[in-house]
Amino acid sequence: MSAKAKLDRRGFLTRSLAVASTALLGGCDGELSEQPWVKRILDKAETLTRVTQRALIPADALAREYSDADISKDFKANGSTGVDDDEYRALAANGFADWKLTVGGLVETPLELTLADLRAMPARTQITRHDCVEGWSCIGKWTGVPLKALLDKAGLKPSARYIVFYCAEISPRPAMTTANITSPWGSRTRSIPRPSLPMR
Repeated sequence: MSAKAKLDRRGFLTRSLAVASTALLGGCDGELSEQPWVKRILDKAETLTRVTQRALIPADALAREYSDADISKDFKANGSTGVDDDEYRALAANGFADWKLTVGGLVETPLELTLADLRAMPARTQITRHDCVEGWSCIGKWTGVPLKALLDKAGLKPSARYIVFYCAEISPRPAMTTANITSPWGSRTRSIPRPSLPMR
């Protein structure tokens, strides 16, 4: 089999598995997603997505970067654009000056960082594609503090196995194997294995 045929076959498999896992994740909103059978399907879809990524993408692969010309002219909102919450409105009215990102759990130095603290840290800009579990994608320019800088500042303990992001919810008691990053506003909980390779 030629190298081109192998590449085309790999691309077909990658796209097919990605479409299958995305299709399963498409029903993540509304009352339907609260049904136990739907939750079981979504859990299986998340597993399928993770297995697909690990099978087809090298462990040290980074997100593809694009040019300014590739930026989507109409970038959809990811989440709510009108948050009906008094605490959020108060933070927004103050330019989020009172907002804090906390880093705790299995770290040497727990952190509470304001938006000003984060803006004072070294930042990186990249143009990458956002792939929403609802089935749409947009390319945007993102600027912010790399996760590596936060982890270096907090100092992960050797026993930490996962990094867990808690957003827009009350954080549960941290698991014994996690470092925890908590923001009062965002989308949903995310858990990723502790990085074993350098992150940029």
